[in-house]
Amino acid sequence: MVVEKINYNHIIIEKMDGVAKITMNRPETLNALHEPMNLEIISALRELDQDDSVKVIVITGAGRAFSAGGDINQMQNVYHKIDPLELRRKLQKGVKTIVSTIWNMEKPIIAAVNGPATGASCNIALACDIVIASENARFGEVFIRVGLGPDGGGSYLLPRIVGIHKAKELFFTGRIIDAKEAEQLGFVNRVVPPEELESTVMSFAKELAQMPARALGVAKKAVNESLNLNMEQALDYEMTLQSLCLKTEENKVRVKEFLERKKKTD
Repeated sequence: MVVEKINYNHIIIEKMDGVAKITMNRPETLNALHEPMNLEIISALRELDQDDSVKVIVITGAGRAFSAGGDINQMQNVYHKIDPLELRRKLQKGVKTIVSTIWNMEKPIIAAVNGPATGASCNIALACDIVIASENARFGEVFIRVGLGPDGGGSYLLPRIVGIHKAKELFFTGRIIDAKEAEQLGFVNRVVPPEELESTVMSFAKELAQMPARALGVAKKAVNESLNLNMEQALDYEMTLQSLCLKTEENKVRVKEFLERKKKTD
């Protein structure tokens, strides 16, 4: 297995066997999200989206945290000193764009949550298509603790995952939940021992990387878009996407392979 490693200033990218892993690399701050790292994550996601050798993307954190959320020092030293319009522009270029990019990319994205994922980083994880967590993972919509409302798509994602009343409870209290409760609430797909997180995630990512890329993208788009559609609209959208799949070489090859296997068993 050949691993291609690319170092940015605040993230690390590793590519192997059709999988790209983005590691947020500010362990001294628990990978707190600040503007330079946010811009690197956005740039990396867009580059990997255009890389045909990459079929699946994994996002994780260096050290003992996934990410502690927004960098409080940046909030105090930068955000409090600029006018509201400039602040809005900065916020839009950060977590909003990360979440929007994750949500709209066709490639599956897996969050490997190795430790605390709080504030905006909790919602980055929730925006991913699959969330696999270590037993050490913690999740928290902790905005209220510093006088903020939810961002990073939390107000959209969380009620759809846990229900409106539980979502409000978590937003109102800023309570941090452990991996077991997160699994029970539907935050995560599965919880594994810390020493098994990387192997579990990479094994699953490589499995997905063998699936037809267009079909994976269509499934992701169909599910994400269904949140805004009624049944008739969802049926129409499925047919639109399915017509694209039926014209792909992947579909022709997979159907041929299926028929050949069937012929051998008849």
